[in-house]
Amino acid sequence: MSINIVLCEDKQVILNTLKTHMENAIKKNRLDAMVCFTTESTRKILEYAKQYSEGINAYFLDINLGMQMNGLELARQIRSHDPHCYITFVTGHPELCMSVFKYHIEAFEYLIKPVSCQALEECLLSISRHYQNYLTFQKNCKSAVYIIKSGASEYKVDLKDIIFVEAASQKLVMHTPNKKIEFFGYMKDIIEELNKNEVQFYRCHRSYIININHIREANFKDSCLVMSNGERCFIARQQKGEIKEILDRMGYEHADSL
Repeated sequence: MSINIVLCEDKQVILNTLKTHMENAIKKNRLDAMVCFTTESTRKILEYAKQYSEGINAYFLDINLGMQMNGLELARQIRSHDPHCYITFVTGHPELCMSVFKYHIEAFEYLIKPVSCQALEECLLSISRHYQNYLTFQKNCKSAVYIIKSGASEYKVDLKDIIFVEAASQKLVMHTPNKKIEFFGYMKDIIEELNKNEVQFYRCHRSYIININHIREANFKDSCLVMSNGERCFIARQQKGEIKEILDRMGYEHADSL
């Protein structure tokens, strides 16, 4: 699947220059990507995010758009419609990059104006590598399943669909995008079984086993992870450092919030 690149910049000259540099970098490196939408309008960007969230989108946004909605608020709203997209901020004010953290935005990269052709090319290559690694992972774990016996029923759950497992009272609860399955078992046994396959599971707290690939936000200040279904899992104090290292290896920018 091609990476769809979306640009939002309120200065038309800069917008055109970015588009040209990106197209040259894509052609030079034979990337499976295309600049599919450019605009000066935040409204049109949000309309795009709502309509085309099923594709793989990479947004390049100016932080200081000089409009009613700045790039940070725009990114926050984009993320709510397109949670798996790549967001790169382009700005002439490096000090504004620190403001990203309070908006709970997972930013892939920050590019400082004037953006060089080399910096833009390296950013596109990084996005492409990250996405290809993700596709490889999805392909490898596509057929892996976990079998759960719950009462008289038996469930076969794709490992990639397991968001997290929670210890609740005397039972365990497996959370997936479509359902929650209650069953009996022990957390130490579950984590061993899950990690026999290529999918990455991690026990971040005595009551939570998470699928690393379903992390949407990491809030280390509040000691919690927001998962892809919007639910929160706690992080044990002693696990925070290791969670940050894991997110680093996956190519995320780690901070108080991603």
